[in-house]
Amino acid sequence: MEKKSTFSSSLQFGLLTGLVLIVFTLILFLAGVPEKSPVHFIGLVLYIGMLYWGMVNIRNRQLNGVMSYGKAFGTGFWIALFTAILVGIFTFFYLKYINQGFMANHLAEARIKMEERPGITQAQVEQGMKMVRIFASPIMSAIMALFWDVIMGTVLSLIIAIFAK
Repeated sequence: MEKKSTFSSSLQFGLLTGLVLIVFTLILFLAGVPEKSPVHFIGLVLYIGMLYWGMVNIRNRQLNGVMSYGKAFGTGFWIALFTAILVGIFTFFYLKYINQGFMANHLAEARIKMEERPGITQAQVEQGMKMVRIFASPIMSAIMALFWDVIMGTVLSLIIAIFAK
């Protein structure tokens, strides 16, 4: 039995999924939707839907409607990986050039939370803020987004593959 590669199709669906999520993020930003709004949950629904659509589409178009669980998971993983790479790159540019106030807001919130702790000194707050600033840079945020998106995409692919195989 010939094994068909789904890599290039997964790349295409991964890039498409990444673009959908980027456009969604930009729409929310331009509409002024607050960061903690439940509307952001729609992004997760879009992500899950795009992963499922990608797996089913590849199954039907490339594999004649038959796909093992392992193949479905692998396809979903590659889609998620390419999505994560694209979204990670976008995250860097988004935080560095588009929404520069995002990090400033988070740093201010972190300082307030630290200062509210009972018994914490100003020196401890400053030390804590140094650590927060290291992880609150656009490049670290992009790396963390990439890392977490790969993990989330892997878990989602494990689940979605059950239904898409």
